[in-house]
Amino acid sequence: MKAAVIFRPGDVKVIDKEIPTPREGEVLIRIYACGVCGTDHSLYVGGFPANFPVVIGHEFAGEVAALGAGVTTLHVGDRVTVDPNRVCHKCDYCRMGKEHLCENRLSMGVEIDGADAEYCVMTESNVYRIPDQMTYEQAAFCEPLACAVHGMDLARVIPGDTVMILGAGGMGNLLTQLAALRGAVNIIVSEPIKKRREMALENGATHVIDPGVQDVDAELRKIRRIGADVVVEAAGNLKLQAQSIYYSRKGGTIVWFGCSPMDKTVPVNSYDINDRELNVLGSFNNQFATARAVELLGSQKVRVENLISHRIPLKDYPAVFDLFGKPDTLKLMVDTA
Repeated sequence: MKAAVIFRPGDVKVIDKEIPTPREGEVLIRIYACGVCGTDHSLYVGGFPANFPVVIGHEFAGEVAALGAGVTTLHVGDRVTVDPNRVCHKCDYCRMGKEHLCENRLSMGVEIDGADAEYCVMTESNVYRIPDQMTYEQAAFCEPLACAVHGMDLARVIPGDTVMILGAGGMGNLLTQLAALRGAVNIIVSEPIKKRREMALENGATHVIDPGVQDVDAELRKIRRIGADVVVEAAGNLKLQAQSIYYSRKGGTIVWFGCSPMDKTVPVNSYDINDRELNVLGSFNNQFATARAVELLGSQKVRVENLISHRIPLKDYPAVFDLFGKPDTLKLMVDTA
């Protein structure tokens, strides 16, 4: 089979590999679509650790091609997506219901082979059927949407809230839609790229700000004098993370959602956090949210077709990093068929 393998930061090649054989409790999946995300880019630029070499990619959907021994809930031909994180179910975090923080977690495309390939294997318990009406490209959004759902769970957005989202890439647009579904009355999106601002408005934003020409704080205060109830930093930008604290009202919540460089820090005023009683949270992974993501996409409560800006054949996979983050790009989708 063909597979995109990252050997070290900056070194990705499409090579031939043997089709993996499912072991007991595993299924073999023929992959048809795989999205590109910030983690993939961080691996490529050296901002995230991995078990090199590894097949990259983890946002995907496909069809069950073969079953390992003992698999009982799936059948060959089932259309599926996957939670790409294998957990041990034994460590302290798993036992307290925090499986996404598992001490022995193995994530596809990072520690174990991922999905920018024609085939992959995954444990039965991580595989979810998708509705017949859902396309493989739509289903490839289940993993990032599950992460966004978890982020919104942490943010605790309630009806009537003012929510500010910093960054309107693929994740920012998913978060915008979820904020609307949760009843936020003001959804303010700050994004320097015009196309992404326009997409945010299509996806439920009530206000957009161009930080390149507008004073973000001043524009926010015109909408809500005391600041936002919830601020979500969705770009993994250190400068935005530092600024995000000052866009919150007293007692508000700030969620650092974007994938940040692992070797950098953000200067914050601890007195200000204490004095204004702010809640500053990290959001990691997709705790028990994959099934909810499938339901949201299957019911069309969340739309994703308009988020795909480029489709790249698997054979051309290295080109994704020439496109990633450019003004005319949003979600990059790899066609592995």
